[in-house]
Amino acid sequence: MDRKGLEVERADPDAPEASGLLEAYFLELRERLAPSPVEMVRRWPEDFRGPGGAVVLARADGRAVGCAGLRPLGQGVVELKHFFLAREARGRGFGRAMLAGVEQVARGRGARRIVLDTAAPLIEAAALYRSAGYDDVPRFNDNPVAVAWFGRDL
Repeated sequence: MDRKGLEVERADPDAPEASGLLEAYFLELRERLAPSPVEMVRRWPEDFRGPGGAVVLARADGRAVGCAGLRPLGQGVVELKHFFLAREARGRGFGRAMLAGVEQVARGRGARRIVLDTAAPLIEAAALYRSAGYDDVPRFNDNPVAVAWFGRDL
């Protein structure tokens, strides 16, 4: 799919691009959430690989610039995790385009609802989710750094 020059599609979780962006995501989290500890993950966990799950990459000019994971929670609900856009790709409307692409992948995997959480320093993410129609929902997980939880019907 092509949105604002951004191609968003399901990807192989073991592809070097997918692993590289996941690592970049966690490195930035460490930087932005300090002093809160952030455990590094360099490989997409199994729950993104099974039925209903997915790893999604966003490409601009053929280069992978964003990633996201969809973790199935059951009954048509997926959790959006590790939504990340490389710094050099920000400020071009790619975040919204990538989110729309991730939602399309989720629908294609049978999801009817997306839920997610975000940490306090990630104000840009919270603003993106709210402006894209995500509503505040009660806490649904035990993420120790999360301060806001969102959901949206697809």
